[in-house]
Amino acid sequence: MKLAKASILYRALRNSASFGAIFIFSRGFSIQEVNLIAVLSIIIGAGLIIGVNLVWQYLIWRNYNLNLEENNLKITKGVLSKEDRKIPFDRIQNVDIKRNIVHRLMGISQLNVETAGGNKTEASIKHLRSEDATKLRNNLSEGETADTNEGSQRQPEYQIRKKELALLSLTSIDGRFIAAVGTLFGVAPSIMESTIEEVSLDPTAGSAVLLIGGIGATWALGAASTFLRYWKFKLYENEDSLRYERGLLNRAEGEIPLQKIQKLTVEENLAQRILGYATLKIDTAGYSPTQSATKGPEAAIPLAKQERIEEISRKVADTTKTPPEAITTKARRRYVFRYTLLSLISSSVIYYFTGSLVLAAALTTILTAASAAAGHLKWKNIGYSINKKHVVTSKGFWNHRTSYIPYFRVQNLIETRSILQKKWGVSTLDIDTAGTGNILNRTHIPDVDKAKARELRQEIFRRFQNSLQKTKGEKKQP
Repeated sequence: MKLAKASILYRALRNSASFGAIFIFSRGFSIQEVNLIAVLSIIIGAGLIIGVNLVWQYLIWRNYNLNLEENNLKITKGVLSKEDRKIPFDRIQNVDIKRNIVHRLMGISQLNVETAGGNKTEASIKHLRSEDATKLRNNLSEGETADTNEGSQRQPEYQIRKKELALLSLTSIDGRFIAAVGTLFGVAPSIMESTIEEVSLDPTAGSAVLLIGGIGATWALGAASTFLRYWKFKLYENEDSLRYERGLLNRAEGEIPLQKIQKLTVEENLAQRILGYATLKIDTAGYSPTQSATKGPEAAIPLAKQERIEEISRKVADTTKTPPEAITTKARRRYVFRYTLLSLISSSVIYYFTGSLVLAAALTTILTAASAAAGHLKWKNIGYSINKKHVVTSKGFWNHRTSYIPYFRVQNLIETRSILQKKWGVSTLDIDTAGTGNILNRTHIPDVDKAKARELRQEIFRRFQNSLQKTKGEKKQP
């Protein structure tokens, strides 16, 4: 199988545009006056850049070959030096197709192959004809060279409704835009000060307006990004996988193999929880969170009623919802103490800069009461349970997450205690899977009584061994 011929033109124009932008915005490019010679120089230079890129991209296309062997995907590429790669079918975790608006106009697609254990995409094939990309994805998903009839799919198992898409957009926060707005406030204070002076605003009022404007811009950009990302989201259930498609401008299609699920997470922020909605996310070993922000746990259900989420998670991974067991009350006292200490430090800083004892005392009273409430809410929203097939953890007040980990997917059980935890007599039990890449995606039970943590570690390990033996026994049966 070859790359699409249209990919030659697409990549040549994209690379030429990038080179041209760098050249134009560099100090080395300046035109003192517009004349015929200058215009001809620009045209000839642009033509040479595009021509060289076209030749180079043609050589890449000519030397790029894809072959489906009996048990492997073979990729041969290279112009100056040849590279042969083989990706075994049984290592493939996910196969995704991505099309931006230009791809869709040109009828081409980018196909990404994710495997277990890597910290980056195993193979990113740029770019195939859209029909070839769909065919190759189906073949790789099945692990064989037979075609899969795309039209044989049933009606979507889930399809996002306009009301759900609107609610998801309005209640979602995109961290990328928070960082962008924060950077703007950090690198452009002089611009903001001059803007405030020009409109004759009081500095305090002007700063408040800018802060509110920044929050509003962050929320609006996040809402727009979420809306575009999950437009017309559909989830199909096949015999052994879930397939989704989504996106307005950038269209994405992907697959979540049911046999390779590492963890299910039901997530709900405070607004969604009050309205009775939640999100279902699925981890596989191919989507490590150490990769880019577009990777990580894939939202199998962007937003649906909590009852619908429970129904689908039960259907996908046979999950069972049980009342969580609370962690020790020593943890609650620890949280209240921590937040109270922070509030006292904050009040001391305010008093140091203002010299107002009344303000500091009032602030101390308010923050101390808030610390007690915050410590209790943090403790109340942490829990765990040991079900028949899963270890279940839950945590978070503002953004509550309930994670289901099959016992046979457990990779490591690590019991840790910090210096302060030793003083309180509590431990943290980390439960690692193949999809755990960093601290943001870790599954753990924090601040459990140390004797209980040891008991949990032994019980989960025992169930891991039992489930592993059961799985091996099922594979041996004809």
